[in-house]
Amino acid sequence: MSQIIRIKATIDTVCPWCFIGKRRIEEAIKEFKKAHSNVNFKLQWLPFQLDPNRAQSTNKLETYRKKFGKEQFDEQIAPRVISAAKSVGIKLAFGGVISNTFDSHRLIWWADKFDKQDEVVEKLFELYFEQNLDLSNHEMLASAAEKAGLDKQRTLNFLKSDEGSTEIKDLIRNNAFNQVDGVPHFAINDKYGVAGAQEPETLIRVFERVVKLESEL
Repeated sequence: MSQIIRIKATIDTVCPWCFIGKRRIEEAIKEFKKAHSNVNFKLQWLPFQLDPNRAQSTNKLETYRKKFGKEQFDEQIAPRVISAAKSVGIKLAFGGVISNTFDSHRLIWWADKFDKQDEVVEKLFELYFEQNLDLSNHEMLASAAEKAGLDKQRTLNFLKSDEGSTEIKDLIRNNAFNQVDGVPHFAINDKYGVAGAQEPETLIRVFERVVKLESEL
Protein backbone atom coordinates (compact mmCIF):
# COMPACT_ATOMS: atom_id res chain seq x y z
CA MET A 1 0.00 0.00 0.00
CA SER A 2 1.36 3.41 -0.96
CA GLN A 3 1.76 6.17 1.60
CA ILE A 4 2.31 9.90 1.33
CA ILE A 5 4.46 11.92 3.70
CA ARG A 6 3.56 15.59 3.46
CA ILE A 7 6.20 17.99 4.71
CA LYS A 8 5.60 21.67 5.35
CA ALA A 9 9.02 23.30 5.42
CA THR A 10 9.09 26.75 7.00
CA ILE A 11 12.14 28.80 6.02
CA ASP A 12 13.59 32.25 5.54
CA THR A 13 15.64 32.78 2.41
CA VAL A 14 18.47 34.51 4.32
CA CYS A 15 18.84 31.62 6.78
CA PRO A 16 21.93 29.51 5.97
CA TRP A 17 20.69 26.61 8.10
CA CYS A 18 17.52 26.59 6.00
CA PHE A 19 19.61 26.00 2.86
CA ILE A 20 21.58 23.31 4.67
CA GLY A 21 18.33 21.84 6.01
CA LYS A 22 16.89 21.72 2.49
CA ARG A 23 19.83 19.71 1.20
CA ARG A 24 19.74 17.38 4.21
CA ILE A 25 16.03 16.63 4.00
CA GLU A 26 16.35 16.00 0.25
CA GLU A 27 19.16 13.53 0.94
CA ALA A 28 17.05 11.86 3.65
CA ILE A 29 14.10 11.51 1.27
CA LYS A 30 16.36 10.05 -1.44
CA GLU A 31 17.84 7.46 0.93
CA PHE A 32 14.51 6.62 2.57
CA LYS A 33 12.83 5.92 -0.77
CA LYS A 34 15.50 3.35 -1.64
CA ALA A 35 14.10 1.10 1.09
CA HIS A 36 10.49 2.34 0.94
CA SER A 37 9.56 2.67 -2.72
CA ASN A 38 5.86 2.75 -1.79
CA VAL A 39 6.27 6.03 0.11
CA ASN A 40 5.92 9.31 -1.77
CA PHE A 41 6.80 12.76 -0.46
CA LYS A 42 5.16 16.13 -0.98
CA LEU A 43 7.16 19.17 0.09
CA GLN A 44 5.58 22.57 0.59
CA TRP A 45 7.69 25.65 1.36
CA LEU A 46 6.25 28.22 3.78
CA PRO A 47 7.49 31.70 4.78
CA PHE A 48 9.17 32.96 7.92
CA GLN A 49 10.91 36.32 8.34
CA LEU A 50 13.80 36.57 10.76
CA ASP A 51 13.83 40.36 10.34
CA PRO A 52 10.37 41.38 9.09
CA ASN A 53 10.86 45.09 9.84
CA ARG A 54 14.04 45.46 7.82
CA ALA A 55 13.70 48.51 5.59
CA GLN A 56 17.26 49.00 4.32
CA SER A 57 19.74 46.64 2.72
CA THR A 58 22.95 46.31 4.76
CA ASN A 59 26.32 44.67 4.22
CA LYS A 60 25.88 40.97 5.02
CA LEU A 61 29.24 40.36 6.69
CA GLU A 62 29.18 43.54 8.75
CA THR A 63 25.60 42.86 9.83
CA TYR A 64 26.52 39.43 11.17
CA ARG A 65 29.62 40.80 12.89
CA LYS A 66 27.57 43.52 14.55
CA LYS A 67 24.90 41.05 15.67
CA PHE A 68 27.18 38.32 17.03
CA GLY A 69 30.45 40.15 17.60
CA LYS A 70 33.35 40.13 15.12
CA GLU A 71 35.51 37.63 16.98
CA GLN A 72 32.69 35.20 17.73
CA PHE A 73 31.36 35.34 14.18
CA ASP A 74 34.71 35.09 12.40
CA GLU A 75 36.22 32.39 14.64
CA GLN A 76 33.22 30.31 15.70
CA ILE A 77 29.94 30.90 13.87
CA ALA A 78 31.13 31.38 10.28
CA PRO A 79 33.53 28.38 10.19
CA ARG A 80 30.85 26.10 11.63
CA VAL A 81 28.21 27.17 9.11
CA ILE A 82 30.63 27.10 6.17
CA SER A 83 31.74 23.58 7.13
CA ALA A 84 28.17 22.32 7.46
CA ALA A 85 27.28 23.91 4.12
CA LYS A 86 30.32 22.39 2.40
CA SER A 87 29.29 18.92 3.61
CA VAL A 88 26.11 19.17 1.52
CA GLY A 89 27.70 20.78 -1.53
CA ILE A 90 27.01 24.44 -0.76
CA LYS A 91 29.75 27.01 -1.42
CA LEU A 92 28.53 29.45 1.20
CA ALA A 93 29.87 33.01 1.21
CA PHE A 94 29.19 36.12 3.24
CA GLY A 95 29.44 38.79 0.55
CA GLY A 96 26.67 41.06 -0.70
CA VAL A 97 23.81 42.52 1.29
CA ILE A 98 20.97 41.42 3.55
CA SER A 99 17.58 42.75 2.47
CA ASN A 100 13.94 42.26 3.37
CA THR A 101 12.89 38.79 2.19
CA PHE A 102 9.18 39.43 1.70
CA ASP A 103 9.22 39.45 -2.11
CA SER A 104 11.30 36.26 -2.24
CA HIS A 105 8.57 34.57 -0.19
CA ARG A 106 5.91 35.89 -2.54
CA LEU A 107 7.85 34.35 -5.41
CA ILE A 108 8.05 30.96 -3.67
CA TRP A 109 4.30 31.12 -3.01
CA TRP A 110 3.62 31.99 -6.67
CA ALA A 111 5.91 29.21 -7.92
CA ASP A 112 3.64 26.66 -6.27
CA LYS A 113 1.01 27.45 -8.89
CA PHE A 114 3.39 25.96 -11.48
CA ASP A 115 4.70 23.11 -9.30
CA LYS A 116 8.11 24.84 -9.19
CA GLN A 117 8.55 25.58 -5.50
CA ASP A 118 11.47 23.22 -4.94
CA GLU A 119 13.36 24.57 -7.93
CA VAL A 120 12.72 28.23 -7.04
CA VAL A 121 13.72 27.77 -3.40
CA GLU A 122 16.99 26.16 -4.53
CA LYS A 123 17.78 28.96 -6.99
CA LEU A 124 16.97 31.67 -4.43
CA PHE A 125 19.27 30.08 -1.90
CA GLU A 126 22.02 29.83 -4.55
CA LEU A 127 21.44 33.46 -5.50
CA TYR A 128 21.87 34.70 -1.96
CA PHE A 129 24.41 32.34 -0.40
CA GLU A 130 26.66 31.39 -3.32
CA GLN A 131 26.33 34.32 -5.74
CA ASN A 132 26.01 37.06 -3.07
CA LEU A 133 23.12 38.70 -4.89
CA ASP A 134 20.24 40.77 -3.51
CA LEU A 135 16.97 39.01 -2.58
CA SER A 136 15.03 42.27 -2.82
CA ASN A 137 16.07 42.98 -6.41
CA HIS A 138 13.23 42.00 -8.75
CA GLU A 139 15.50 41.51 -11.75
CA MET A 140 17.69 39.10 -9.78
CA LEU A 141 14.66 37.26 -8.39
CA ALA A 142 13.21 36.91 -11.89
CA SER A 143 16.52 35.59 -13.23
CA ALA A 144 16.56 32.97 -10.47
CA ALA A 145 12.97 32.04 -11.32
CA GLU A 146 13.92 31.67 -14.99
CA LYS A 147 16.71 29.26 -14.03
CA ALA A 148 14.07 27.30 -12.11
CA GLY A 149 11.91 27.00 -15.22
CA LEU A 150 9.56 29.98 -14.95
CA ASP A 151 9.05 32.71 -17.52
CA LYS A 152 11.20 35.71 -16.58
CA GLN A 153 8.92 38.47 -17.87
CA ARG A 154 5.84 36.90 -16.32
CA THR A 155 7.76 36.65 -13.05
CA LEU A 156 8.74 40.32 -13.23
CA ASN A 157 5.12 41.29 -13.82
CA PHE A 158 4.10 39.26 -10.78
CA LEU A 159 6.80 40.79 -8.57
CA LYS A 160 5.77 44.31 -9.58
CA SER A 161 2.20 43.57 -8.46
CA ASP A 162 0.88 43.04 -4.94
CA GLU A 163 -0.29 39.50 -5.69
CA GLY A 164 0.41 37.12 -2.85
CA SER A 165 1.10 39.83 -0.27
CA THR A 166 -2.01 39.12 1.79
CA GLU A 167 -1.43 35.38 1.60
CA ILE A 168 2.20 35.67 2.75
CA LYS A 169 1.26 37.89 5.67
CA ASP A 170 -1.39 35.37 6.72
CA LEU A 171 1.04 32.46 6.45
CA ILE A 172 3.64 34.31 8.52
CA ARG A 173 1.03 35.08 11.19
CA ASN A 174 0.12 31.38 11.25
CA ASN A 175 3.63 30.56 12.45
CA ALA A 176 2.72 31.68 15.95
CA PHE A 177 -0.38 29.47 15.99
CA ASN A 178 1.68 26.54 14.72
CA GLN A 179 4.35 27.18 17.37
CA VAL A 180 7.02 27.84 14.77
CA ASP A 181 9.39 30.38 16.29
CA GLY A 182 12.59 29.46 14.47
CA VAL A 183 13.75 28.06 11.14
CA PRO A 184 14.13 25.72 9.49
CA HIS A 185 11.10 23.89 10.78
CA PHE A 186 9.53 20.81 9.20
CA ALA A 187 5.94 19.77 9.98
CA ILE A 188 5.26 16.21 8.88
CA ASN A 189 1.68 15.21 8.05
CA ASP A 190 0.54 18.16 10.22
CA LYS A 191 1.32 16.06 13.31
CA TYR A 192 5.03 15.78 13.88
CA GLY A 193 7.44 18.70 14.11
CA VAL A 194 11.18 18.67 13.45
CA ALA A 195 13.12 21.81 14.34
CA GLY A 196 16.48 22.72 12.89
CA ALA A 197 18.67 21.39 10.08
CA GLN A 198 18.81 17.82 11.31
CA GLU A 199 21.20 15.28 9.80
CA PRO A 200 19.74 12.92 7.14
CA GLU A 201 20.09 9.95 9.48
CA THR A 202 17.91 11.66 12.07
CA LEU A 203 15.30 12.56 9.48
CA ILE A 204 15.23 9.01 8.15
CA ARG A 205 14.45 7.76 11.66
CA VAL A 206 11.63 10.29 11.85
CA PHE A 207 10.23 9.10 8.51
CA GLU A 208 10.38 5.50 9.68
CA ARG A 209 8.52 6.41 12.85
CA VAL A 210 5.89 8.35 10.93
CA VAL A 211 5.28 5.51 8.47
CA LYS A 212 4.92 3.05 11.34
CA LEU A 213 2.51 5.24 13.29
CA GLU A 214 0.44 6.13 10.23
CA SER A 215 0.13 2.47 9.16
CA GLU A 216 -1.26 1.59 12.59
CA LEU A 217 -4.15 4.06 12.30
